[in-house]
Amino acid sequence: MTRIDKVLVIGGGIGGLSAAIVFASQGKKVELLEKRRDFNVPGVGLGQPACALRVYRRLGVLEEILDTGFCYDHMSTFDPNRVLIAEHRFQMGGNGLPAFCALPRADLHRILCRRAETLGVEFHMGAEVVSFGGEHGTEISFSDGTFGEYDLVAAFDGIRSTARRYIVGDLFGPRPCGIGAWRVQVDRPRYVTGMEFLQGIRGKAGAIPIGRDKMYLFNIRPENPSEHFPADAMHLLLKERLEQFGSYVMDIAKSLTPKSPIVYGALEPFIVPYPWHRGRVVMGGDAAHVVPPHLTAGAAMAVEDAYVLAQFVASDSGSIHDRLRAYAETRFARNAFVYTFACEWMNIEQSVRSEADLAAARIEYSKNLDGRISTADRILDSFTC
Repeated sequence: MTRIDKVLVIGGGIGGLSAAIVFASQGKKVELLEKRRDFNVPGVGLGQPACALRVYRRLGVLEEILDTGFCYDHMSTFDPNRVLIAEHRFQMGGNGLPAFCALPRADLHRILCRRAETLGVEFHMGAEVVSFGGEHGTEISFSDGTFGEYDLVAAFDGIRSTARRYIVGDLFGPRPCGIGAWRVQVDRPRYVTGMEFLQGIRGKAGAIPIGRDKMYLFNIRPENPSEHFPADAMHLLLKERLEQFGSYVMDIAKSLTPKSPIVYGALEPFIVPYPWHRGRVVMGGDAAHVVPPHLTAGAAMAVEDAYVLAQFVASDSGSIHDRLRAYAETRFARNAFVYTFACEWMNIEQSVRSEADLAAARIEYSKNLDGRISTADRILDSFTC
């Protein structure tokens, strides 16, 4: 059996930190490479479903996450004026776990960083991989002029992954789908107690609570992938895009200023067929799959990838090649479901282009949305660790 004692994890996001923690918990020497010089993390908030919370329990950070975030058990779908169309109670969690806990991305990142530091993970900041060398691809040259040799390289280096290009070339990767996501952290009205969507024409708005007093508002709608939005005009552009919505969305739109912390990103979903490794370089998280935010499961899938990868690596079932192949085969099926479901949900909501479409959507959602999400709940909640 090939011994894996020294691991390089590429990428200091949620998936990479989770991988570093699991490998370090197994007694391996772990180095985490992050191209940024510090962890001033961009982003707004992350909803973490029960499947991710199960992994966090194994990582030793669950209680801190639950204490920091906002737990909720339902989602609601409304029309543009927040008139209820359908409500769904999530069929996830139990045994001390809520269905969801959402928290600011920066807070989750800090919690995972502290845990990694406690376990002795070595942080290599401000550098990137220049080349993968040697028989197994694990002789690594870094952009800061340093060099390292490892038994395994676990790449969680995001949507623009360098490792993915080494593993599968340039054929698979992000491609803009013509939909953009606007997000801004704002004060939470007391009546917003779960995930909610306001279905509009050519897009939707909604909110997810991420703390006792805060939530993030989002707007998902068609956008030109090549368009650049000036920072000093973001508040005006988002105001325009929210004009069709009433209730708290209208109030928030009116309150936006040049100082509002608005984040925009074009959606670029993709999934790489397995194998997800070359030699002993293996990928997971956004390096291997990126999904629209419609199941709130993107970060959860990265966390699951990290945990499952470490378990396969630590097993004694076959060669390291066999174990890495089995990891990808196991994870691809689950990620393919999330990818397909989220993409179809996005396409359905974005197909509402007129008042007649909105009326038809209201009927369809009221009849079928609860059952459709219940199916996704059961599949997501099937993950155990």
